[in-house]
Amino acid sequence: MTENTRSDGAGQAYSRIYNRRLIFELLHQAGPLSRVDIADRIGLKPQTISGITRELLTQGLIHEVGKSVGQRGQPQTYLAPNPDAGYSLGMHVDQGRISVVLGDLLLNIRQRIEWTGETTDPTATATVMARLAETMIRESGIEKHKIWGIGLVLPTLNADTYEAEMTMPGWDLWRGFDMAGKLGSLLGLPVLMENDATAAAMAELFSHPGISPRNAVLIYIGYGTGAGIVVDGMPMKGARGNAGELGLLPLSLCVPDSAGNVIDDQLSLHAIARMLRCPVAELTPEAIGNMHARRDSALMHWMETAARTLRVLVAIVETAFDPETIFLSGGFPHSVLSALVERAYPLLPSLSAIRERELPRLTTATLLTDGPVIGGMTLPVFVNTKPDFRHLYLRQVGSDERPFDHR
Repeated sequence: MTENTRSDGAGQAYSRIYNRRLIFELLHQAGPLSRVDIADRIGLKPQTISGITRELLTQGLIHEVGKSVGQRGQPQTYLAPNPDAGYSLGMHVDQGRISVVLGDLLLNIRQRIEWTGETTDPTATATVMARLAETMIRESGIEKHKIWGIGLVLPTLNADTYEAEMTMPGWDLWRGFDMAGKLGSLLGLPVLMENDATAAAMAELFSHPGISPRNAVLIYIGYGTGAGIVVDGMPMKGARGNAGELGLLPLSLCVPDSAGNVIDDQLSLHAIARMLRCPVAELTPEAIGNMHARRDSALMHWMETAARTLRVLVAIVETAFDPETIFLSGGFPHSVLSALVERAYPLLPSLSAIRERELPRLTTATLLTDGPVIGGMTLPVFVNTKPDFRHLYLRQVGSDERPFDHR
């Protein structure tokens, strides 16, 4: 990183904004750090770091957490983000279920609400979501202006702009509905939207024990099958935000004599519901776990064919993206996802089949049903603190206004 040397005011303003984000991102990821540590890691001039950290301290975004002891020279003051400087809401909407979490600036979960009920009507669902959010904010005692925004997570709901019909069962009324705009107007808060697979991937890497992989893919099996793709530590969005829609691949790639079908027709909760002849809303993780515990014959048959499909998907993903590892997640209990992973092995040969690996080629995610809502909670924080991350969501932010920089 080198400082912007442009002499015009716009260049200087951009440089200041970018450097503020860069310093705060470093403290958010690796703090507590001293000003000397910051200078060593990002290469800014000491006076620049001193000025920016002074601003961040005055605004309460960071605080001092101690001084160095027993070292030569002047004691160094250590800085870290102030967890109470800002908060974010994560909301995950599934068929018949809404999950809401409230987190602080360090993404510690402060409160949680789980709601079950009818979600087929988006207008009525938006009203329920707003009520849940208002209740959570009121009961938390947090002033609303401290809420940086809402990360709203939904399955990918295809609009009418596509040539092929891709309606998801149970979401018909949601097509073309501006849920982000509706929810934002009801709550008076900025809303960022993401699909469940990408949100779950973000949450998985954030919570991954040890050093998180910087290139990974999370396959998410819900009402359809999608993938959250992380490249060099950043989610891959695609030209229209549709990267990772594995469920739309032809099923014939994995299952012979299945022309005309797509992977969603086999690897999804909807596929299990069709096989069991029951409503999809009844297939909660608890219900599927109970079926697996008693080795329900229909479920076991689905798992056998699903594992074969998963095996081919893994080979496709490994060839296309060369990830360090692939996580498996979705609306299933850990017992079922673990069984799917075991049934998928031995995996097909690919460029990822190297002799020495730090991580397995395919493994279950650490966060399962919580992954999407926790990933949603990270969105407002990351968008307002990570310089490169914000760029991915400029279409949703709507302008070059930077809330983090005006606080």
